This record gives sequence, structure tokens and C-alpha cells, in this order.
Amino acid sequence: ALVYSNGNDIFSYDTGAHTDFESYRSVIRPAYIWDKFNQTGVELGWFRQDNKTQEQTYSESGYKTTLYHALKVNTSILTSRPEIRFYTTYIRANQNEISNYTFNDNKKDQLSIGAQAEVWW
Repeated sequence: ALVYSNGNDIFSYDTGAHTDFESYRSVIRPAYIWDKFNQTGVELGWFRQDNKTQEQTYSESGYKTTLYHALKVNTSILTSRPEIRFYTTYIRANQNEISNYTFNDNKKDQLSIGAQAEVWW
């Protein structure tokens, strides 16, 4: 997926009133379906946003990489639910001038390991 967005003369909680912004985002999520109950995949994401005020331009960018294995009930990537997914994600903030966000240890990157379930009916 590719997403482009922009706005002119908006209010931003981070940079205030009369802010212009431009944002780019991309994600790709290929997967291999082993059989009716198993799927392994990777998700690669990247983003960049620039907020411009009358005085300055603030930039924010980063990326994430996720490797996962899913236990599911059918072979479809999109419609086979319920699904239990085990994953490892690495995320990094390259630039962070807009919100100045840091993770709990004040670093710009984080490694997460976990499990999640998707259910719908």
C-alpha cells in the first residue's frame, strides 16, 4: 500500500496553528501459505512526514519490520479467521522533530515479541 496525504493551514497538537503538512507512507506484506493452517510472512513499513510552520520545518520518519507465523483455519490471506499470530517486530524512528517521542528507555528503536489473535464473525 502507498499513501500520500497533505494539508494546508491546519492545527497540529505538536506544531500549533497554521501548519502545512505532507506525509508519505508505504507498507508491503508478502506471505507464504504452507498449508490450510500455517502461514509465514514479513511486513515492511516506512513513513515520512514534514510539518511546516511560518518559522520552521519539522520532520519525522521511521520504519518497521515484522516477521510472523500465523495459525489459521483456511488458506486465504485476508478472510481466514480466527487466526493466532506469533511475531517479532523491530521499529525505528529515524527523525523525530515533530513529537519528540521516545520509547520507555529513551531510545529511538524497539524490538517487540508477542502474540495476537484476530477473530471476526
